[in-house]
Amino acid sequence: MTQLPLWQESVVDESEIDSLGHMNVRFYLARVDSAFQQILEGSGLIPGAHEKLRRFETYSRFFQEQFEGNRLETRGGLIKANGTIGVTGYFEIRNQETGQLSACFIVRTGIIDKETQKPRTSPLEGDLLKLKIEIPDYATPRSLSLKEPKQVLLEDLEDLISDEPIPGMMSGRRENIILPEDCDSQGQLREDLELMFIMHRPIPGQSQDTFGPPQLNDRAGRRYSWAMMETRQFVFAKPRLDDAVLSLSADVAFGEKWRQSRRWMFVKDTGLLLGVHDSVGVCMDLDERRSMVIPEDVRVGLERNYLPNLA
Repeated sequence: MTQLPLWQESVVDESEIDSLGHMNVRFYLARVDSAFQQILEGSGLIPGAHEKLRRFETYSRFFQEQFEGNRLETRGGLIKANGTIGVTGYFEIRNQETGQLSACFIVRTGIIDKETQKPRTSPLEGDLLKLKIEIPDYATPRSLSLKEPKQVLLEDLEDLISDEPIPGMMSGRRENIILPEDCDSQGQLREDLELMFIMHRPIPGQSQDTFGPPQLNDRAGRRYSWAMMETRQFVFAKPRLDDAVLSLSADVAFGEKWRQSRRWMFVKDTGLLLGVHDSVGVCMDLDERRSMVIPEDVRVGLERNYLPNLA
């Protein structure tokens, strides 16, 4: 296979390490956004004064953890470009010293109106054919679909998803508030902030020493958490300053060591659907750094709140 174009070289910084001891998902995405920006600037997909870029879709697949001090390279190119739906690219991040694949991404970015958040048609320029690539076989989705998720109403989900806390932190109900520092000059959630990360930070007044998934303990005292293997995110809109955002999620498939969840995010007061986030997580022993059987109390919760019809 021909080597993909190189867009960025970087070193994993201490500040990028999360509660699980490895580089957090958000910093993979930051590297992908930086690489994609270089391609977009050459494609003519440049926002006007009343426009901005938005990443509408993001598929991620993770292969190998990365730790502080690791040297990484980001490579990729275009899959397709359309002035109406935007530009779709493929990117992968590898450990520069070992050559091993760490993660790969399929992303679609387009132009929207700053105020209405509606997509804009934009002419594409530049020699895009030079950057066109095919998605490698090893990077195609394993468990998740790239089809647009079906939209549902907040009121329907509230009748299905329990308020009861569920062990494992990947399903159930969460709320948070959009703060001034989260917003751009239009009072909307900044494009470089993922709503998923907003939902999992402390609410105002709570403290947090580390960021990332919670460290849990099973009945035998083993430390474990959920390591993402695949995620797929679709953005319909961004919330505004002071919006109360509600996240409702359910497990739609699971096995001995893994679970697949779907999360819907709404503006609580209006019911506006902001986005849908799918994830496949493996239960990981944090000391052995390998997968483990899902603890029994978590499995009981999975079975009780299992909603495969929502996939």
